[in-house]
Amino acid sequence: MKCWFLLFVMLISGNAVRAQVNDIYRVKNGTDVTKVIPFEERYQFAKFKDGRVLFRNGKISKAMMNYSLVHGEVLFVDAKKDTLLFTDNEYISNIVIGDALYYYTKGHGHVHAIKDFNGVKLGKKQFLVRMGNEKYASYEQYSSTSAISSYTSFINSNGNFQDLESNVKVVLKRRSIFFLIDPNDRVMLATRPNLLKIYTKNKRKLNAYLKENQISFEKEEDLKNVLEFASRLE
Repeated sequence: MKCWFLLFVMLISGNAVRAQVNDIYRVKNGTDVTKVIPFEERYQFAKFKDGRVLFRNGKISKAMMNYSLVHGEVLFVDAKKDTLLFTDNEYISNIVIGDALYYYTKGHGHVHAIKDFNGVKLGKKQFLVRMGNEKYASYEQYSSTSAISSYTSFINSNGNFQDLESNVKVVLKRRSIFFLIDPNDRVMLATRPNLLKIYTKNKRKLNAYLKENQISFEKEEDLKNVLEFASRLE
């Protein structure tokens, strides 16, 4: 009986280890990123799924899609089976992959709308930020220069790092930032001023709530709590 119990514990422990996701990756110059970072850690979904793009003119396009943390963007598979980035984001209203909804905002790329609070959505963006060669900006100072978009020039179409000095090793770290998406689908960073701008009629109550609960705009659960509170205000 003890042997069976120990075997069970070992199997559970092994599965737990395999389920862990790395937080930091080190990639050498010219290295194929696909050989350093496993597929399940480069993409949001375990495989490409049926996706739908709604354009601002009402046109709809369908393809297999997935969200890439390496590029910080949604990728799609074309008729030639090539995996590509969208080049016409300014004409796109939103993208749906399975039941996941994405909006595009200039400078930040595609943002996943993870929950709707009576018309105001909480958006989340996961990506890999380069460490060492670039300052890790504080949340309040976050800009597109902190995101993967600031060094996409280092990644070619095959996913290889290029244009780096010999033997340079790029250190990448997983990061998540959050956005607010107002009822008019305008995407903005999740900050106190932007929250108060959306709920301008209830600034006093919201300020009191924020002061009492010490909300962090970098924490998903805190943001869900404050948006749940704000959605019930009249």
